[in-house]
Amino acid sequence: MSGRSVAMTGRTAGGLLGLVLGMMLAALPLDAVAAKKETRLGLAELGRRYGLQATWTKPGHELRLHSRWTTLEFRAGSREAAWNGLRLFLGEPVEAGGGTLRLAESDWRAIVRPLLEPAAVSAPGALELIVIDPGHGGSDPGTVNRTLKLEEKTLTLDVAQRLRRDLERRGYRVALTRSTDTRLKPTQGADLQARAELANRLGADLFLSLHFNALPDQPKVGGIETYVFTPAGQRSTAAHLRMPSDRTAHPGNRHDHWSAVLGATMHSRLVSGLGGEDRGLKRARFAVLRPLDCPAVLVEAGFLSNRAEAGRIATPAHRQRIAEAIGEGVGAYHARLTEARQAGGRGP
Repeated sequence: MSGRSVAMTGRTAGGLLGLVLGMMLAALPLDAVAAKKETRLGLAELGRRYGLQATWTKPGHELRLHSRWTTLEFRAGSREAAWNGLRLFLGEPVEAGGGTLRLAESDWRAIVRPLLEPAAVSAPGALELIVIDPGHGGSDPGTVNRTLKLEEKTLTLDVAQRLRRDLERRGYRVALTRSTDTRLKPTQGADLQARAELANRLGADLFLSLHFNALPDQPKVGGIETYVFTPAGQRSTAAHLRMPSDRTAHPGNRHDHWSAVLGATMHSRLVSGLGGEDRGLKRARFAVLRPLDCPAVLVEAGFLSNRAEAGRIATPAHRQRIAEAIGEGVGAYHARLTEARQAGGRGP
């Protein structure tokens, strides 16, 4: 090493140190970095905008916004809220302040506004082609219940075929990412990428990914989970910390608003139609949702690790109910699209 290389000037050394520190900070969760505080919106004021009365159910801590048709419930310090009795999860905890509870602006845009004002964002094109994605397949069995000899890949395909018939009766064109026990081969990346690639090539107007859940170490856990893709700038439901990668926008984020509308209508119909525990409308950056060019939802229609629930899922009658509930969810979503177009496509 030359003397010139060793004898760096203070300016050069300082610049290098800054670069190293910058790289270290970029690798830290955002909670560990001094980040700009997100704008907060008063829930009582937001409620008044939509004719919702604000009532404290626990003064200073729990607030309900309600009308004859809609009820929203929030709790200070919590990322969990409720819409008409259904669980939904926020990106950021609700804060108390200014005599009300305050919601992160990103949660307003991504979660609450789609519920109250679907027409706030222009409706997508006509809903004609729906792509159903039966999870797993081939060498990938997915979740397995060995006692009952159940494999997720077989159950998702059966529900997909039932759902296909239901949706075709409703007048939609339908395609499946797989119609046999096969594993898709992508042009690049993993097989999950191939599923989205196929939907995009076909020009899908809607994408429905079907799955069954499992928590082998918690066999009593059961219920329904519905997922949409996490909006850019937000953390996913399962994430406790914000990460720099949360800022990255993906193709699927172009449809955040209408995916949220779809997720809410779908979760509502699944919980009411199946009668299982409501485990919430959630958000995750699943690879199968990331590259999509249309609104999408991923359904976890029950737990194969829960013996009682797995026993129901094993019956054709219950799988038919799952298919019909998802079909009802699509129908409710389509109604919201129609209402938005009649309202002029974009709200205030």
